[in-house]
Order: sequence, then C-alpha cells, then structure tokens
Amino acid sequence: MNDKLKKLLATGMALGALLLNTTVAFAGAEADASVADDGTASSYSQDNDDFDVDNDNSGGIANLDAGIGISGGNTQSGNDDDNSLGTGDADGEGQSDNFANSNVTEIEDDEDEGSAESKAEVGDDGTASAAAYDNDVVTVLNLNSAEANNMTLGVAISGLNSQSGNDDGNDMDTGNSDAMAETLNEVNSNWTTVGGSHSAHATATVGDDGTASAYAEDNDVVTVDNDNSALLSNLSAAAAVSGGNTQSGNDDDNSLETGGSEADSSANNFVNSNVTVVGGGDGGSSTADASVGEDGTSSAAAYDNDTVNVENDNTADVSNASAGVAVSGGNTQSGNDDGNSMTTGESSGSSCSSNTVNSNWTAIGSSLPEGGEGGCE
Repeated sequence: MNDKLKKLLATGMALGALLLNTTVAFAGAEADASVADDGTASSYSQDNDDFDVDNDNSGGIANLDAGIGISGGNTQSGNDDDNSLGTGDADGEGQSDNFANSNVTEIEDDEDEGSAESKAEVGDDGTASAAAYDNDVVTVLNLNSAEANNMTLGVAISGLNSQSGNDDGNDMDTGNSDAMAETLNEVNSNWTTVGGSHSAHATATVGDDGTASAYAEDNDVVTVDNDNSALLSNLSAAAAVSGGNTQSGNDDDNSLETGGSEADSSANNFVNSNVTVVGGGDGGSSTADASVGEDGTSSAAAYDNDTVNVENDNTADVSNASAGVAVSGGNTQSGNDDGNSMTTGESSGSSCSSNTVNSNWTAIGSSLPEGGEGGCE
C-alpha cells in the first residue's frame, strides 16, 4: 500500500466529519401588533423548522501491510582460520489505520434565536389576542455497514547465518532485531448533537376593560436512528529473530553470540459507537401571558411537549488474531572441537487485542460521562 493511500485512510474520519457536519441555527419568528387606544390587536407568529439528515454509508477495507528488515542470511563455509561474521540491526514495522463510516451531525441553536414570540396590545378598552408557535422536527438517520479485513506483519531478522567446515578461531555475532505490527480500526462512528433551548412566548394585554387571550406552543420532536453492522477481521503479527545461526564441523575456539530480539503486536478496534446528545439549557419552554388592567376577561395557555426517540441497532462480528514472537535462539553447534562458546541475547514478545464493540451513549438534558482510556498502545 503506497503512502498516499495510507494518508487518505488515516485522514478519513476527519474528512468525513468535515463533509458530513451540519451546523444550523434555528431561525426565530416575531410578530407585534398594537393599538394606542380602543380597538383590536391581533398578533400571530410561527417558527416551524424541519431538518432531515440522512447518512447511508457502506464500504469495504482490505489492508496488507508488511514491514520487513533483514540483516542476515549470510554464509561462511570451507574457510580457514580466524574468520568472522557480524550482522547489524534489523527493524520491521507494519501498521494499518482505518477510519470508515464516520458521521458527525450537529444541529445547534442560540437560546434567543430558537423561539417564536407574539405580542398583542391595546391601550384601553378592546380586545387583544396573541399566538406563538415553535414546532421543530429533527430527524437524523445513520445507516452504516462496513467490512474490514486487516493483515499487518512486521518481520525483522538478524540471523539465519551459517558457518560450516571452518578451521580454528571463527566468530559469529548477530545484532539486535526489532519488529512491530499495529492495527487501528474505527468503524461506524455516529455523533449526533441536537442542542439549545426552543421556546414560544405569547403575550396579550388590554389596559382597562376588555378581553385578552394568549396562546403559546412549543412542541419538539427529535428522532435519531442509528443502524450499524460490521464485519471485522484482524491478523496482527510481529516476529523478531536474532538467531537461527549454525556452526558445524568446526575446529577449536569457535564462538557464536546472538543479540536481543523484541516483538510487539497490537490490535485496537472501535466498532459501532453511537453518541447522542439531545437538549441544552432548560430544554425548551413555553410561556403565555394574558392580562386585563381592570374589568374584563383574560386567558392564557402554554404547551411544551417534547418527544425524543433514540434508537440504536448494532450488530458486529469481530475476530482478532494478534501474535508477538521474539526468537534469540535456534542456533546450532555440532561436531566442533574444544573451546567452542555459544551465547544468546535477550528475547521478548508481547501481544494485545483491545475491542470496543456496540457502545451507545445517550444524554438527554445532561452531559455525557467522561470516556475511559484507550486500549493497546
């Protein structure tokens, strides 16, 4: 896989967040009617917003990353006295970073903007009526499916050398060998934020005798539906070998030494993560005021009915095979005369698989909890 393609994959989530991000301010509606003295004043205001965000993503990812470093495979045979063979360090690294099907939807509003206000006023006798509506409908649908297959290999060899049929005083030294393989997959991540306060206010006022009526309604309907499916298979392997050397049929004072060998392998998977935040401030309000200065009739009604529906439907099939192997051995001495020596260096291997699958965080009128630490490092 070339560097350009890997960079595109590594920045996929950031680009997806930028392209799919939706930031909208709810507009406000205001209406004002007034009569200085006797008469009739009527005011009507309506602010109805309808947003529909639909993200339908599917994709397949197949990676084959191999990092191979070899400082070995050398041969000495049939040589006379005082031969020497030394290998240098070998480093191998394989890495895959995949960000697939990431949707970021943000619908925010300012508390002062997301409202409908209506005012009706008569100075003295008369009739005043006011009505205000702020009905918002927000629908966010994220439908994601993904299949990712990774095979990441890191192989470093500083060995596999051979000495055979040599005379006295031969020497073989191998250097250090390091190998690392790492896989990171973030698949089907949906972040939805619908926040701010939505309110409706209606005020009707008559100075003296008369009738005042006010009506306010703030009905919000928010529907968030996340439907995710994923099939993920990982194979991460790191092998470091500083050994596999051979001495055979040699005379006196031969020596063989191997260096240290390290191998690390890790797999981190974050699959089907849904974060939903609905509500901010006071969550929206509805206010109605009606007043008559002296004799008369006043009536007021206010409604604030919020309906929030969040549905997360996740399925995932994750298979991991993570192996870290380090070998500083496998060397052979046979058929040699007196004074031969063999010394092997340090060898370590580690492997880790971390899976976070089907995580749903939903906060309605509150903040999200703090996340935990990541997996393998």
